[in-house]
Amino acid sequence: MMKLLAQGPLVGIRVLEVCEGQAGPYCGAILSDLGAEVIKVESREGDYTRKLGPFKNGESAYFISYNRGKRGIALDLGQKKAREIVKELAAKCDIFIENLEPGEIESLGLDYKSLKELNPSIVYGSVSCYGRMGSLSKYTGNDIVAEAMGGHTAVNGWPDGPPEPLGIALSEHCGGAELAWGILCAYLHKILSGHGQYVDVSVSDKNISVTENVLAFATMANITRQRTGGHHTVVGPYGVFQACDGAYAMGCGTNEMWGRIARAIGKPELQEAEGWATNLDRGQNRITHMILLLTEWGKDKKRDDIVRLISDEAFVPCGPSVTHKEIQQNAHYRLRQTVIDIEQPRAGKVSVASAFAGKMTDPRPAVQGPAPLLGEHNEEILAEIIGLSGQQIAELCKTGILVQDLAPEQPV
Repeated sequence: MMKLLAQGPLVGIRVLEVCEGQAGPYCGAILSDLGAEVIKVESREGDYTRKLGPFKNGESAYFISYNRGKRGIALDLGQKKAREIVKELAAKCDIFIENLEPGEIESLGLDYKSLKELNPSIVYGSVSCYGRMGSLSKYTGNDIVAEAMGGHTAVNGWPDGPPEPLGIALSEHCGGAELAWGILCAYLHKILSGHGQYVDVSVSDKNISVTENVLAFATMANITRQRTGGHHTVVGPYGVFQACDGAYAMGCGTNEMWGRIARAIGKPELQEAEGWATNLDRGQNRITHMILLLTEWGKDKKRDDIVRLISDEAFVPCGPSVTHKEIQQNAHYRLRQTVIDIEQPRAGKVSVASAFAGKMTDPRPAVQGPAPLLGEHNEEILAEIIGLSGQQIAELCKTGILVQDLAPEQPV
């Protein structure tokens, strides 16, 4: 069993995580990167992401991504004694986080009201698709539903095509990060006032809050944002363009920038030409003018050569559209420890991303270690935190209350 690192500004803070999937575990990963001791509670079947591939030696890359740096305990939560153990653990923790299906945490007796009676100063956080209050709170949801309900799919895609999802679980990550932020604010309030509190995060709420000025456009100017094919409608060129060997992103935000681009690509006459001179011109004519121009210009040029030209000579933000294999090998991200390697007990070396992407001077955050196997830390958690003896723990194993490494880690 590999001992976890204890490093970062939250060392000494204990978190109990009753979560699965993405948003809740991502919040736990952020707190772990910041130094908190995060204890992940799993059911007999384990977090469902253990069953999502790809796999290496029985370990799921999906599960590892969201759960590295945590200790794990697994119990048969259908048994009353198992739920009592979770309550005992919660009584010894500073923070509790959950993201279960609507009504499930209450059925387990692990809701805020119940845990507050045991631990009045606990900071309790929930993250779900619609939040735990409101007319939609009774419905289940996930990343793709939150994207739709938060207005993201309506503005993503091509003008003549259907609404499209983003392709990654950005909504769940935003919701998990929002919960971490809210929990830390609540914990600071607890230090100042002595009072714990409940933090309720809705992923769809968060999606609405990050949709730039779309809501203001709709209310102030009666404008419904249309799908743009990933290209900005107000400034330009602002999107992803093709080279002969890949793609690159360029973000031109001013007319002065456009002048430098026009000169760099050998089209100085377009700096002041009709239909090109202003951001509004270029945004409105992006499909008929801008995309066609840059696609034709870049069809015989290499991606990295274009990036150097636009970045170094035109001084306009520009970068390559990279794969995650390229990210894994990128010296910049390695230096900043945005990408690091951990050693999993079965899968061996795995590259993961820092959940807390910021950098701090002292103490420095860090990925604390590998993701746990199912129930890997059962004995040490129960002995260390609630003082159970070896005989008591053995009896819990015998009666099936404690579970260890039984989840079927295979595609479903």
